[in-house]
Amino acid sequence: MARIEYADPDDLPPEKRPLLDTLSDRVDDEAEGDDAGSDDAGSDDADTGPEHSLEGGTLNVYRTMGRNVDLLEAFRTYGSAVWSDGGLTSLQRETVILSTAVHADAVYEWQQHVRVALDEGMDPDRIVAISRGDVDELPPEYAAIVEYVEAFVDGTVDDDTHETIAAHFDEETILGIGMLAGCYLGLARLLQALSVDLEASFVGWELEDL
Repeated sequence: MARIEYADPDDLPPEKRPLLDTLSDRVDDEAEGDDAGSDDAGSDDADTGPEHSLEGGTLNVYRTMGRNVDLLEAFRTYGSAVWSDGGLTSLQRETVILSTAVHADAVYEWQQHVRVALDEGMDPDRIVAISRGDVDELPPEYAAIVEYVEAFVDGTVDDDTHETIAAHFDEETILGIGMLAGCYLGLARLLQALSVDLEASFVGWELEDL
C-alpha cells in the first residue's frame, strides 16, 4: 500500500492533468525508425512488438508526484530530456532503464519499461537476457550497456568498465547513459520508499506472467 495518497486528476488544474499520463502509450513514427543504424537493424527488434496486456495511461508514479505538481512538472521536463537527448536509440534507452530496474530491484520500474520495450519492438528473449545478465545473448553494444549500468547502480564503475562502454559509444552518449541511469535509479528509490503500487499484477523478472 502506498505510503502517501495518490493525487486525483480532478484535483489538478485541467492544464496540468496530462502530467499524470505516460508519454509512451504508442510508438510514434520517429521511434519506429530510430534503430535503423544499430548493429541489429532488420532483426525482430524492428517490429512493432508482441501483443501484451500491460497498459500505460494515468500512472501511480505520476499520481504520487502529483502531490507536488511543481516537482512533477520539473521531473517530467528533466525525464523527457534524458529520455530523448542522450544519443541512444529507443532499444538502447530501454536497455539502460531495464538494467537499472533489475539492479535496483525496482519492480514498478521494470513493469512499466517491459511494456515500453515491448511496444518499441524489443524481443521478449532479449528482455529476459537483460534480467538475467546474460550478456553473451546480447549484441556487443547492448552487453556493454548492461555491464556498465550494473556497475553504475552498484557504484563500481572503474577504468575497465569505462573503456568497455567507450568502445561502443562516444563521450556525449556515455554521459547520456549515465544521466538516464541516474534518473531512473533515483526514481527507483523514490518508488520503493513510498511503496508505490503496481497498476496490474507483476509481469515477473523473466516475463513468466506476461
